[in-house]
Formats: sequence, structure tokens, C-alpha cells
Amino acid sequence: MAAAAVVVAAAAVAGAAAGSRLMQRGYSGGKRNREVARDLKKKDKEQRLRRNRELRARGVDPDLPDTVEATAPLPEVKLEDVVIGVPSRPRSEGFGPVKLFVGGLSAETTAGDLRAAFSKHGELVDVAVITERGTNRSRGFGFVTFATSTAADAAIKEMNGVELDGRTLKVNRAEEPRFR
Repeated sequence: MAAAAVVVAAAAVAGAAAGSRLMQRGYSGGKRNREVARDLKKKDKEQRLRRNRELRARGVDPDLPDTVEATAPLPEVKLEDVVIGVPSRPRSEGFGPVKLFVGGLSAETTAGDLRAAFSKHGELVDVAVITERGTNRSRGFGFVTFATSTAADAAIKEMNGVELDGRTLKVNRAEEPRFR
């Protein structure tokens, strides 16, 4: 019986210790401590605002670090001297293949006809006439890919507006496909 009482007493002491640990974890110090913490925050904010007002009255931005205040003023720059963006550069010769859009093709124009018409302007990498899936007829446009940009530019200049198989061609650089 005495052993049982000792066990019960030990369990009560352990429970009380565990309970006090739990109380300490979630215990914030009570209402008075919260009020004191709130008052300290208010005083800090008032001091910060007073300091910022004084600095602004002297013409100093309080948000900038102190090291920036001591630097010399920047020289004045004319608006005409300001460059925004990156200057454009022409494509380099070895940039890679350039794809051209060829519009206004007749239904009878084949990839071989396009290859024959455009091959005189430079080395061709690929030629394609776009066809309908069901009927396999030409949709009236195609693509020609040149190995160099200079050859592609020459083909645009020479072939745009030229008549092929009774239709006037429209030739320009191909754009990236836009998804619907």
C-alpha cells in the first residue's frame, strides 16, 4: 500500500511539473506585460517619427543610409544623353538559318518550284509548302529556310512582289507561331 502511495505521489509531482512546463510555454506574462510592450512600441514609433521629421526638415531622406548623405551630388545629365534600352545590332553572318514566309502561292506550286525559284539567292536548308490535311492541296503559303541571313535578305529584296505560277508572292521573315 505504501508503494502504491509513493507511485501516486510521484505521478502527481510529474504531472504538476509537466503542467507548469506547459503553462510556461503558452504564458505571455499577462495583461500588464502586454500593455507595457504595447506602450514601448508606441514610444519607439513616436521617437522614429520625430527623428524622420527632423531629418526631412533638414533636407535629408531618412530612408537612405548615413553613408549616402556624405557623398557629393551627382552631375546634371541632359535628357538627350540618356540612353534607354539596348542598341540594335544586325545579325551576324554565322548566326544560323533564317526562315522566310512565302505567301500568295498558287495551288499548283510545289516545294520543288519554290526551291528552284529561291536557290539562286543562296544556300537553302529547307523548303516546305503547307498543305491541307484532308485534301492534300496547297493552303497558299510556304516556308523557305536559308543558311545565312544575307542570303535571306537578298531573297526578300528580290522575290517580294515577283510573280510565280501566275500569282504575286509576298516574302518576309517568318514570325514565331502564336498559339490560340
